[in-house]
Amino acid sequence: MSRFLYIIYLFGTMTMLTLMSDGASAQSIAGRYGGVQDGICIFDGGRYFLYGYATLAPGTYHVEKDRIRFVPDKPANTFIVFARENKNLHDSVRMYFNGFERGQTFLQLDNGKTRRVFNEGANCFNPPYVYEDAAVPSQITFSHVTDDYGVLKTDKNTESYRPDKKFNDFVFLYQKPNRYQEPFVGVITKEEGETVLQTSLTSRKFAKEPNDKETEEKMAYLSEGKAGEEVLYANRFYKLLTEIDTSEYTYDAGNQQYTAHGTKPEALTEEYNDVRILYKYEPLMPVLKEFRKPGKIDLPPLFYTTCEDPEKSYRYKPLEKPSTPPDAPLPTTAAPVEIK
Repeated sequence: MSRFLYIIYLFGTMTMLTLMSDGASAQSIAGRYGGVQDGICIFDGGRYFLYGYATLAPGTYHVEKDRIRFVPDKPANTFIVFARENKNLHDSVRMYFNGFERGQTFLQLDNGKTRRVFNEGANCFNPPYVYEDAAVPSQITFSHVTDDYGVLKTDKNTESYRPDKKFNDFVFLYQKPNRYQEPFVGVITKEEGETVLQTSLTSRKFAKEPNDKETEEKMAYLSEGKAGEEVLYANRFYKLLTEIDTSEYTYDAGNQQYTAHGTKPEALTEEYNDVRILYKYEPLMPVLKEFRKPGKIDLPPLFYTTCEDPEKSYRYKPLEKPSTPPDAPLPTTAAPVEIK
């Protein structure tokens, strides 16, 4: 979307005292607005992040007369692909899908027919979702359509990847477009002696609060300019981590494997939260972006799941009874340390 390709009607008539002015500075408005569950943190360096359940959306802002204009950082790609060489798979391939249950998504391998990732009307999700095939594809193509941001003819809703032949173990992340990726505006006001922030995203008002420890950690992380993952780690059950303390592990470059100190050589990851053994995945970039209509889908989906037919719904067999089910959705912008 070009700069501000939509109209925002902000708050109607305001009767409260506004604190914004032509002379308002970033230092005067910086702070955390909101509680533990959700809100917006404004930095004095022209950055902010919006936080909430499964959401961490950073961006930039500037003060313009009596309002603040927020511009979120948009992810470079809708689909994020990580890969590694897994010698145990030989010539076969394994693919882990994260976040795809939150939209209508499609997959094409090489020049084959397009398939849905999930069946229409899919519900009662029980991740992880891992697809296995006998042959490694030379091209992987993703497409999606959205309900809340309908795909336009000018939108590039399809991304194609051509991984090196050595890669046969993949992690796919889907970042469904949402309203937090679009610019919005806000004003800071004073109400009954309390400083509050109101934005065009919601009718709610967020009171200014002291920063908590978690907020401070997120602010420090974002201030380092980490807009996305440069590497990903996962155990054999696909518990995903974006950061680890490498000093606590021994690294085997041949297998791209990290083994925690004191772990026996013959040990295996026993449950979803077991991170004694981790594998390193490298990011891949798309070679083509285009608009494509899914068309008629004849093949069955990669994964079938429904509350009405649990016996036929997909289950990842190596993880029949995880100690802590990986059922939390992926954050809009991946948070540091762990992706659930």
